[in-house]
Amino acid sequence: MVNLLKLEWLKVKNYKAFWIFLGLYIIALFSINWIAYQFQGEVKKNTPFTIFPYDFPAVYQTIAWVSSWLLYFPGMLMILVITNEYNYKTHRQNIIDGLTRQQFVAAKILFGLAIAVLTTLSCFLIALYFGNDYSGSVSFKGIQYIGYSFIQTLCYLFFAMILALLMRRSGLALAVFFLYGLVFEQLLGGLIDFKVLTDGTVRYYFPLQPSDTLIPITFGGSVIYKNAPSQTILLVMCVVYISLFVVLSFRKFQTDDL
Repeated sequence: MVNLLKLEWLKVKNYKAFWIFLGLYIIALFSINWIAYQFQGEVKKNTPFTIFPYDFPAVYQTIAWVSSWLLYFPGMLMILVITNEYNYKTHRQNIIDGLTRQQFVAAKILFGLAIAVLTTLSCFLIALYFGNDYSGSVSFKGIQYIGYSFIQTLCYLFFAMILALLMRRSGLALAVFFLYGLVFEQLLGGLIDFKVLTDGTVRYYFPLQPSDTLIPITFGGSVIYKNAPSQTILLVMCVVYISLFVVLSFRKFQTDDL
């Protein structure tokens, strides 16, 4: 396992896109929250209404929700790292050099786990910073939203992984990743929910929606996701989809013509 991580590190340590997309995620996460924090401070001067709460315990949910919109950066990174293997034939060279197909996919999974840990740690530290600055103290109540952020990141990363392995081309995989995540899933789910079944619940069982629903916006979440399943069911669905993406990735690369 350690050797596989070292191999991935050697591949990405001099890869500019790795540092750019990872840096963009962290900078954007801090900057957006800093702007919202300043805006919230101005709002509080004139009204008690809280749009984006930065006090404990709500700050964890606020940071995790903002992070959910930025997960396309690490997802893009995952796609580029995998499709570059095909572009430069390094996947074939790895197999020739003695790496098994299972180990190749396992290395990408470990890479995804490492990125998820980094993004989750960033969420946690930023939440502590803003929460402490606002409240003047530190609390870990509500920290489960940071855990939900980790699960959501894995959903997005491993979804990006299977797209990259299926399509092999970065442009096509990135297009599908963005269009599906931002448009198609909501559009298709909405059509089925409100035009076919009319119960408004099917959309919660689409691949990315369970993890999105785990972290609703801090105001209006109960209205936006009023028909949502329980958190336990959502977590189970997330684990099911993460496992499915991993199994399909192993199977796809195992049967691929290199």
